[in-house]
Amino acid sequence: MPPTQANRSIAAPLSVDEGKAVLRIIRRVIDASSAKDTAGRNKVYDLTNELLRVCHSRTCTLDLPAMAARETDLALVLEDLGILRRNLNRKTGHMDYGTRLNFATNMAFKKKPAQVAA
Repeated sequence: MPPTQANRSIAAPLSVDEGKAVLRIIRRVIDASSAKDTAGRNKVYDLTNELLRVCHSRTCTLDLPAMAARETDLALVLEDLGILRRNLNRKTGHMDYGTRLNFATNMAFKKKPAQVAA
């Protein structure tokens, strides 16, 4: 029986460079996680991979190279992943308009930089 349209993903595939950046982000997140057994690490891998790919290809373009850079504070990356985990519908790719991310390139989802008092 041939696959039906419902079985196909509507997400656009990532480029090779974007895929490599996603893998570097996942590696950083796994290394920082408390999961030490294989099952726990696999769960972190799967969830992080799904969140990044669904968000980047269907909802809001992310600055993946900036997220993957070693100089980037991992706390910011984890904050965005937490926001995505709570607010992103992974089946439909929907995220509420008011949701703000540190690494969003779409201005509708971009966090405003913190104002420093002089």
